[in-house]
Amino acid sequence: MMIQEVFDFHKVENLNWNDFVDSDENREAIKCLMQWPNWNANGVIIFGDAGVGKSHIANLWAQTANAVYVLRHSLNWDPRSLFEVECNFIIDNFDDFLNTKNYDWIFHFFNIAKEKNRYFLLLSRCHPSLWRIALNDLRSRLFTLITIQIKNPEDELLFKIAKKISRDLGMVIADEAIRYLIRIVDRSVFSVTNTLKILDKIALQNQRAITIPFIKKYMVNYD
Repeated sequence: MMIQEVFDFHKVENLNWNDFVDSDENREAIKCLMQWPNWNANGVIIFGDAGVGKSHIANLWAQTANAVYVLRHSLNWDPRSLFEVECNFIIDNFDDFLNTKNYDWIFHFFNIAKEKNRYFLLLSRCHPSLWRIALNDLRSRLFTLITIQIKNPEDELLFKIAKKISRDLGMVIADEAIRYLIRIVDRSVFSVTNTLKILDKIALQNQRAITIPFIKKYMVNYD
């Protein structure tokens, strides 16, 4: 069935706004999405590096706004067919959509969304000013959308996120071990999350507590 092929209904996790760690880095994005549908336009662009929480916040909005993810191979279909389903839309990794250079499809998608009063959220790794778009009408349309950055987390936010992740994983890890960990890994939520998952697996296999000496032993590349 066409709808199953162009939409991803399964990315939406069972999350709520209380699961998201509020901070100066993401507060503007949270406020904007919680104000839906009272937006100044029918689309919002959220950009930021990998791991800053774009997908998490998009999943929360998806539940609020009955939104589905548009898959990239939907570019092979008439964009109007997407609107047969009563829903709003999320395009994750919008940079990848633009890299296909299928500008006419994207432009028509935006026009139909406006015509039918549907809303959409675009997630990107970079600011729209860095997008190279050959179609002037599309470029001007994108610049009318609300654009919000989620910044890379500072130490205290990264610590809070790491604590939440460790609780979600059921890990027993002291605060000082978490603070040590975020000092030695790449400063991103993605890196911290992956490292915690690896340490948790090693700790379970060895029936060990995760302490600073434990981290030093199994992360020798950072010593």
